[in-house]
Amino acid sequence: MENQNKTLIITLVIFIIAAVIALCLVLNKGKVFGYSLVKMEDAIKEEEKVVHTLELSAEKEYLSAKDEEELKLSVLLDGAETTENIEYVSSNEEVATVENGVVKAVGVGDATITAKYDGAEDSVEVKGIVPISTIKFTSTSSSIRVGNELQLKLQVTPSDASIDTLIYSSSDDETATVNKNGIVTGKTKGKVTITVHDTYTGEEKSVKLTIR
Repeated sequence: MENQNKTLIITLVIFIIAAVIALCLVLNKGKVFGYSLVKMEDAIKEEEKVVHTLELSAEKEYLSAKDEEELKLSVLLDGAETTENIEYVSSNEEVATVENGVVKAVGVGDATITAKYDGAEDSVEVKGIVPISTIKFTSTSSSIRVGNELQLKLQVTPSDASIDTLIYSSSDDETATVNKNGIVTGKTKGKVTITVHDTYTGEEKSVKLTIR
């Protein structure tokens, strides 16, 4: 009988000790005296997770919607070019679609093309356009006074052509400047050439002005 009581007491003591240890582990998030006795699976997964870098690029920004022009994208994943396991998304499929890294213009407007891989992503902007066939300056003044402005007038064909591709430049910004809308501002007396350049077709037209 005495032996049974001793056994019962020992068992009870062991149970109490085990319960105290379990309680300590819970209260200290698996640590006793600063030492972790429980594997933190989430922490291990976080340490093992690889952070990727992804760079997306396109050779050009403007695509002819009229011709359903296509463009092949370039992707660098962790510094190496790849085409595998990349997810592509278009922000506006009425303007541009994308499949297997190939963008096709299907309408006029703007679209953002995004490439994704395991949490990493990058984007490029594309524009569906109606290309300009011809450019010419229409009747305009050949001179302006210092401090005055002159709106240059252009005629492009076809009539619904996209003019977003046009860039104006001045041969001498100290004599006269020109903004993106073709407005010339006279700065000092002299002669200057204003050029409009179509970044899609490469066509250029120029007009000479006198600042007086």
